[in-house]
Amino acid sequence: MKFPANLLITKFARKMVMLGVVIGSGTSGLSLHAQEWEARFQYQQYRVHSQVSAREIAAGIKDLNSLKQTLKKELQIKLSDQPIELYIFSSQKNYRTYVGPRVPEAVNRPAVFVKGPDALWVYVVYRRGWEVDLRHEITHAHLHGSLPYLPIWLDEGLAKYFEMPGSKQGFNKALHQNLVWRLRFRRGIRSTDLEKLNNFVEVRPEHYRDSWAWVYYCLHSSPENREFFQKYLLEIQAEEVPGPFFENLTRFSPDYNQQAVRFYRNHK
Repeated sequence: MKFPANLLITKFARKMVMLGVVIGSGTSGLSLHAQEWEARFQYQQYRVHSQVSAREIAAGIKDLNSLKQTLKKELQIKLSDQPIELYIFSSQKNYRTYVGPRVPEAVNRPAVFVKGPDALWVYVVYRRGWEVDLRHEITHAHLHGSLPYLPIWLDEGLAKYFEMPGSKQGFNKALHQNLVWRLRFRRGIRSTDLEKLNNFVEVRPEHYRDSWAWVYYCLHSSPENREFFQKYLLEIQAEEVPGPFFENLTRFSPDYNQQAVRFYRNHK
């Protein structure tokens, strides 16, 4: 697939970056060899460093423009044009070598987003279905580049929603089936418990599922719920303190739990 004319591609020729990293107190410095990048280029606000050829990642990168437009349309927030540094690795081993000293808690993940004081980084392994990981982490990057803060559950719920291809409109069949199965046993959707999450390492599969469920419910159950959800995000962007999400939702819709259960039991 051919890239647009404004997408500049250059290749490194036998170039290796050497970084000195000190791990822990009293340990010796560790020299980290960054793998040779097959392609480096900029596409809109994304600065891509890839160990995989530009042709192989072309479709995934071009899709990021559609993702950004969908984010703006669905959430009605302003998105920053701050550059996003995107690193694509050809194997989990290469990813682990590069990311390990920087984000040790993410070495067993296929991708991760990292926010610095003045930079946004996304690291992702090129593998089957890598586009889902890419959309998930790029969603994090756009949200953190545009909003002063986000509760962890909402951050992850939005990323799970927008990791789906645009044609799915945020619908995740696997998560939906798992949720409906849970509801058959009269187990509700976690709500206020999600707000107790303090770190992404605490987030378990069931938290991802229920976080996605609330985002999908708010955006698809009714125009009123969608407007409520968008307003909550706009208040955050305005650097206001709207308070806990579910506390606000209770005031807006006192029986929101029952409504959500009915929505998912009837949703196909």
